[in-house]
Amino acid sequence: MMDRPNTYSSNRGGVLVEDTVCGFNIVVHKPANTGELERRVAQAHADTIIAKVKKLNCSAEQKKELIDAICT
Repeated sequence: MMDRPNTYSSNRGGVLVEDTVCGFNIVVHKPANTGELERRVAQAHADTIIAKVKKLNCSAEQKKELIDAICT
């Protein structure tokens, strides 16, 4: 994937993260407030946990018990 040259602008709210090892750059846009950031991080964590639990080789009841234990 090729970046379009000169498309990053710091006045658009992003932070440029340069990766010299893999050879590409990432622009990270931070949310307008910390509440939004907290919500997004929590959602990412929840999505990851659910995906991992779904892949476990155990019964649906055991998966439910595990999710319940994590959430309490």
